[in-house]
Amino acid sequence: MDSILRQGSKGSDVVELQQLLQGKGFYSGSIDGDFGAGTTNAVLKFQQANGLVADGIVGSSSWAKLRAASTAQTLPTLLPGSKGSAVAQAQQLLKDKGYYQGRIDGDFGVGTRDAIVAFQRANGLTVDGKVGEQTWKKLQAPAIAVATPTPPTTIEIVRPSPSPAPSPAPSATPSSTPSIFVPTDGTPIATTDPTSSSTPPASAISLADAANSYSRGRLPNQTAALNNLQANITPEILQQFFQRWQTASGLATTATSLQDALSGYNLAQMLNQNLALQWLQGQISSQALAKFRQDWSNLNSGIGTTTTPFTPSQPSGTSNPPLQLINLSDAVKVFKRSANQITALENLQNALPALTMQQFFQRWSVASGQNAIAISLVDVFQDYDSQQFPSQITAIQWLEKELTTANLEQFSRDWQTI
Repeated sequence: MDSILRQGSKGSDVVELQQLLQGKGFYSGSIDGDFGAGTTNAVLKFQQANGLVADGIVGSSSWAKLRAASTAQTLPTLLPGSKGSAVAQAQQLLKDKGYYQGRIDGDFGVGTRDAIVAFQRANGLTVDGKVGEQTWKKLQAPAIAVATPTPPTTIEIVRPSPSPAPSPAPSATPSSTPSIFVPTDGTPIATTDPTSSSTPPASAISLADAANSYSRGRLPNQTAALNNLQANITPEILQQFFQRWQTASGLATTATSLQDALSGYNLAQMLNQNLALQWLQGQISSQALAKFRQDWSNLNSGIGTTTTPFTPSQPSGTSNPPLQLINLSDAVKVFKRSANQITALENLQNALPALTMQQFFQRWSVASGQNAIAISLVDVFQDYDSQQFPSQITAIQWLEKELTTANLEQFSRDWQTI
């Protein structure tokens, strides 16, 4: 769903609007992501010229006209040294896909060329450093998620709850729909189902969290979990990830395994490396990701220990207190990176459309003054700083408005699970 823009709007959506208007000759100002008087005048002229209501507000009709006109035009072939709005458009597309971290300045320099080369190599195109017809087509394809073949469109998360099964009969849990991912706060299963006691609950660790831990310790048991995960990823996806990782890490050679790649995770390239890891996590099937989390949790729980990293208790009462809804803008202020909070955020991100998350991450990055796009709600909550970046709360409030009642109820339930 496209954002509705008007004078005073800011961010990457305004950048795209300015680029489209400039490419059609209606806008000659700077591409700065600030919807000011100049952009308003350009929108009014475009709307008048295309039979739209000339109100200066860019809604669905204006977006459709802008993009229809854009696709009808032949985009030029870009070479090193090229300048102009077409170069700015290519830079923005590369940036959206995680290949370019420089300025959107319309100048085809070394940084733009290197990003194009990496993009062409990762997408099976002729690697010539030019933006021709085939490269344009790939750039304009959907940003992420063209390669999510195995995961179902809707991920069902099954969480044990005392309300559907008030009696502790062991047969009640196995008869339910099989779980694709059981978060760590689902440990009450161990008390009611004897068969589940040998399998610790899956951890809510993300690939970025795993990389951070592995780069510091590189323990043999962590390596085993990564090797198991690699065996469940197709060679094509692995190759694309290794190319993205090489670009993100500024390496001269391509990694050949997940353990090689993640061992090079470091603070200097963390933002760009996180983009590559988030891309990879989006390509992995939910079953393979759950298996990795289970492996990581099992292997790191230690031999001979009797406790797991997180073993919450569940009240034994049969009645449930009324659910207290928690807004994201309230939750972010009390985030402590506890297991149930991480689970709530990951479940919410999985439940929302990819386009909604992409638009939110772009807004968050602008509000936070970041060059790289954020990769997960956990990272967003971790980086929240209302004093230094007061606009962050505005981005979070935008995401709140995109939630359905069911989204908010499930998030609140996950967040308050103890």
